[in-house]
Amino acid sequence: MEPLNYLLFKAHHAIRHKNWEQMEVFHLSPGQPKVLKYLKNHPDSKLKDIALNCDIENATASKMVNALEEKGMLKRTIDSCNKRAYQLNITELGLQSLEIWNKHCLEVETIALEGFSDDEKDKLENYLSRVYTNLTGKEID
Repeated sequence: MEPLNYLLFKAHHAIRHKNWEQMEVFHLSPGQPKVLKYLKNHPDSKLKDIALNCDIENATASKMVNALEEKGMLKRTIDSCNKRAYQLNITELGLQSLEIWNKHCLEVETIALEGFSDDEKDKLENYLSRVYTNLTGKEID
């Protein structure tokens, strides 16, 4: 049997490849969907919150936010409590793109989990969540 890290890498790479084949259709770049998902669930977020919760560096988060803002998928407003800070929110266009992206990911997931029972799917989700928590000390949001 292959080492777990190799199997996880191969599975991740295969799913990423299937997803990224269609990214241009959704007007998204790698990493941007997770930023939009975070903003959907956490309105009025700060850049540092996005970086922390999306497991990316502040500079990377800043580049993604700038690109998503240019596309009209998020808006940046000045925080009324701190004039030097911005609040970031997903726009209607961002919500639409995220919804289409999520449907595509569900199609890829359906292919990836073909032949798995519901119990096996639940166990896999639990195992992967626990691996993430063990490695990061954080729960998946």
